[in-house]
Amino acid sequence: MKRTKRIIALLLALCLCAGLCACSDDVQEPEQDTPSKDETVEPKLTCPLSLPVAHSDTLDPFKAESAVNRSLITLLFDPLVTVDADFQPQLILADSYSLDGKTLSVTLKKAYFTDSSAITAADVEYSFEKAKKSNYYSARLSNFSSVNGSGNTVVFTLKSADILALSCLDFPIVKDGTVQTGHDSTKLYEIAPPVGSGRYVLKGTLPNATLVANTKNVRGFDPYITEISLFEVTDSDGMAYGLQIGNYDCWYNDLSSGEYTRVNAGLSVVPTNNFVYLAFNPDKTIFQQREVRKAVSMLIDRESIVSLGFQGHAAASVLPFNPAWSNMKNIAVNTLATAQTQAALDLLEGAGYTNINGYGYRASRTKSLNCTLTVCADNPFKVAAAKQIKEQLAAVNFNVRILELGYKDYAQQIANGEFEMYLGEIKIPANMDLSQLFSHSGAANAVMEAEAEDGYWEINPSVDAYSKFVSGSMSLTDFCLLFDKETPFVPVCYRNAVQVYSRDFTTEISGTCYDNFYGIDKWQTKVEEK
Repeated sequence: MKRTKRIIALLLALCLCAGLCACSDDVQEPEQDTPSKDETVEPKLTCPLSLPVAHSDTLDPFKAESAVNRSLITLLFDPLVTVDADFQPQLILADSYSLDGKTLSVTLKKAYFTDSSAITAADVEYSFEKAKKSNYYSARLSNFSSVNGSGNTVVFTLKSADILALSCLDFPIVKDGTVQTGHDSTKLYEIAPPVGSGRYVLKGTLPNATLVANTKNVRGFDPYITEISLFEVTDSDGMAYGLQIGNYDCWYNDLSSGEYTRVNAGLSVVPTNNFVYLAFNPDKTIFQQREVRKAVSMLIDRESIVSLGFQGHAAASVLPFNPAWSNMKNIAVNTLATAQTQAALDLLEGAGYTNINGYGYRASRTKSLNCTLTVCADNPFKVAAAKQIKEQLAAVNFNVRILELGYKDYAQQIANGEFEMYLGEIKIPANMDLSQLFSHSGAANAVMEAEAEDGYWEINPSVDAYSKFVSGSMSLTDFCLLFDKETPFVPVCYRNAVQVYSRDFTTEISGTCYDNFYGIDKWQTKVEEK
């Protein structure tokens, strides 16, 4: 018995010793919730930002008229999709979609407006009807005939098949019934914006309002810039000067005026979908010949026009689609962005233009290469480009007289068909819709090619090819090859815009032409000392 007691005592002593050892430094500590010093994540620092807001305008997305307010609207309202820098649609409020012929179906994500109410198909229907009637969004929705929704599914019906229709769904989604009605059109600033679901929420009323980050935004929004102050500007304000003296920190300049003033600030280039082209009047007999149209395209040195005429604020394009569109990366045709003078001359001589007449113009037996080029005098970029085109065509004795007209007269003459050639610009929708160039009433009027024996005009083959491409029955490559061969009009370039910003930014600043604040969650500026 005594031996047994001694053994038990010894075992108890060993257990006590083990317990004391468990308190030593050699024992592994339990896991900690707090990260070690090397792994500690620094909290995000709040960065200050100020943006311009128009004095006499509203932030209602369907009534706003100024460029600066339309820019801000992308922060306050989310669309079904947004279009990125590669001109590809990215789903925002849309969770998935399907496209079958003329039917585009969209399933909504589980998302909420800033008043905490859920976004439903009814809200999308309401927003679509408002957008379709608005000046700013109506053009991109012109091929949409109706919309019907139920639950979290919305079905759009198209007038004609369009394989790229999804990109048109970038209009703002607002809460059903919250768009103000019965407003005074001369007092847009009094119109309160509807309820949205954007990355920021408007706090207060203009002009003494701020934008506060919406942390419940469907994008999982967690920005460095959590609050944005607004600085009121008027139409007469010099926007570049306002940025330089620190009134605001960022300004998107679409360069639509045709002028650019250098400023002491950061600058990023933003490709736009503004297409600059040279159009022919089919009543001018020389342009009824495909060889002449093709030769004109080959004579134009687009790289030089971009560099000098547009001061570098454009991208040369030999095809009607935007070269920044990722779908165009592997598309190659015979026409170059630089002049192909000898090849163009060979084409013209093959078409019978082998002589130089008494005026010094290249001529055939019955016609001479001599025409007028109409251009809008209000746009310095285009006037400079027209003068370069005149010089470039003169290399083969193709005579061009430039007619500069103020915008009103210019637009009227183009609409009436009172031109021989004109240099134009149109904004192509996000779905790369070129229909306004391939129709009887379209901008370039590319339908007519040559007068047939019975007196009727023949349709340029590129028109039918474009319809096939849009419907999905012709590849993009095949359409581009046929367009390059037929040259119903001459692509020149796609204009760029610029994002001008304060040097206080410590990160790269760039947006898109559809969302000037694309990637704003990553933007940072110097932190103010308190």
